[in-house]
Amino acid sequence: MITIRSVLVRALVGMLVGVIVVMGALTFFEFRGALQAEIARNLQFGASAVMQRLDVFVASQMESLRVWRKLEVMQDLRVDDVDKRLSHFLSDLQAGQDSVYRALMCTDMQGRVVAASRAELIGSRAPHVDTWTRLPGSTGQGVFIGMAMQDGHHSAILRTRIPNAFGSGDIGRLYAWLDWRAVRSLLDAATANSPRGLLLLSAHGDVIAASRGLRGRVSTMHGALKWPLPAYGASSYVHDGGALGYDNLLVGAATSSGYQQFKGLNWHILMLEPTSVSFRPVWHLLWAMAALLATTLLMGVWLSSRLAGRIARPVIELTQFTRRFRQGEAVTPAAPASSVSEVDELARAYAEMIGALEQSRLQVVRAGKLAVVGEMAAIMAHEVRTPMGIVRSSAQLLGREMPAEGRERELIGFILSETERLNRLVTMLLECARPKPPDFRFHDLNDIVHGVVELMTTRAEHAGITLQHQALARQAVLSCDREQMMQLVLNLVLNALEFVSAGGHIVITTEQDGPWLDLRVADDGPGVAEELCERIFDPFFSRREGGIGLGLTIVQQIVQAHGGCIEVGRGALGGAEFAMRFSVDTEDTDDR
Repeated sequence: MITIRSVLVRALVGMLVGVIVVMGALTFFEFRGALQAEIARNLQFGASAVMQRLDVFVASQMESLRVWRKLEVMQDLRVDDVDKRLSHFLSDLQAGQDSVYRALMCTDMQGRVVAASRAELIGSRAPHVDTWTRLPGSTGQGVFIGMAMQDGHHSAILRTRIPNAFGSGDIGRLYAWLDWRAVRSLLDAATANSPRGLLLLSAHGDVIAASRGLRGRVSTMHGALKWPLPAYGASSYVHDGGALGYDNLLVGAATSSGYQQFKGLNWHILMLEPTSVSFRPVWHLLWAMAALLATTLLMGVWLSSRLAGRIARPVIELTQFTRRFRQGEAVTPAAPASSVSEVDELARAYAEMIGALEQSRLQVVRAGKLAVVGEMAAIMAHEVRTPMGIVRSSAQLLGREMPAEGRERELIGFILSETERLNRLVTMLLECARPKPPDFRFHDLNDIVHGVVELMTTRAEHAGITLQHQALARQAVLSCDREQMMQLVLNLVLNALEFVSAGGHIVITTEQDGPWLDLRVADDGPGVAEELCERIFDPFFSRREGGIGLGLTIVQQIVQAHGGCIEVGRGALGGAEFAMRFSVDTEDTDDR
């Protein structure tokens, strides 16, 4: 005979090995692909960030030249800067730019250096550049940039014309010889403490700058780097890194997009990372998975046997419980010692079934009590109200004939008050036994509670009790029967007033909780004993002398008629707290 244990052991051992092998392979390749994609995106983002900083750097220098060329001191070119005022000014500019420039110089229209930040350049010729490119976004006379070789390295020179402030035409040109070490420092800072490298390429693909880690691997004096370059924006890809001494490289590329009015130079930034570094965690994962597979194979039989036992044992226990419960020997099932969710769910389902049966029994008892209340109400309404009305009318007639003072007037007052009390008792019995269907309309629960507070404040003050309303709900609109909700709050307040001593507090709170509207009535009285919480809503159950035990029953009926729920427990004030929750249709309330 095949048992659950033997079937589970065989199935689990086979599935365990197969799943681990298949899932291990899938995990390895998926993790490798996800890691590559994430690193590629990171490289792409890093390249874009560096390119943006370069664009800001070039744009700021372009804007500086456009401002400087219009300064009054530039007109000293007309007299060959005889007092060297312009040269001193250029020296101050270079010193104030934190090593951004190697030199600043002004030439006449024939290309002779008339003023410069470095004295040895005065009288020499303007820097020679094969091709000048207008910086996109520079208007008017414009700012041009050209690349030149200096000490075997690329360098950039900016040039703009100096207009004649006292006539038409130009009087010379302003040159800014950028210190290319500032650009290389920017690349070094972006790759500090990182195995990654950066290459700055011109619009034609020439390497014009490299970060510290790549300067020894690439020569910036040779031709174009023949790698795929993005036409615009940013991209990422894998490329053969043989030219740089690597196997493969993950590349994040970005193209200059400009800054503000500056439209960019179509330069490119490549951020590189060797795949041997990028995929190192993947190989660590592969070895870890191999070790895990070996360990799993050794423990597979033992683990599957234990797991099979843990599954089969609770099923057997639940089977035995079912037989005992059918014979009436057990009330609730013992919680099975199992970590399997399905078995735990089965145990909970059994517990819920028994709880539902017990609740059904209590509801039958409650229905019986309410039926008794209905019969009593019908009898009392027929048998009591008619003679009670006659007694009350007779007492009122006698009261008119009696003098204003005297024992007889006091006795008639007793008759009237007691008949009124009997009338309220009959009315309460009728309301409990035959509740009126609610007239649902939209009302502000805060207004209802405020009305009850105003009604009961005088009585509370006479008893030395503080009655307070805390309206925490931003919007307390509820579809309800206003009269029944007022009766609900009033019954709870009256019930609290019976138990709270002088100097005590009663707090009514309304609060919005998502799609729910909460109503709480709390006090600092003696509270409700835990063993009485289930019985306190039963008909004719009362904790005070003279009470008939129908007030809270009516409260529960009103709450249930409005689709809500009510619970009683110990509140934040230390006494009893009646917490009610009602569903709020937010769309309907918003429409109103």
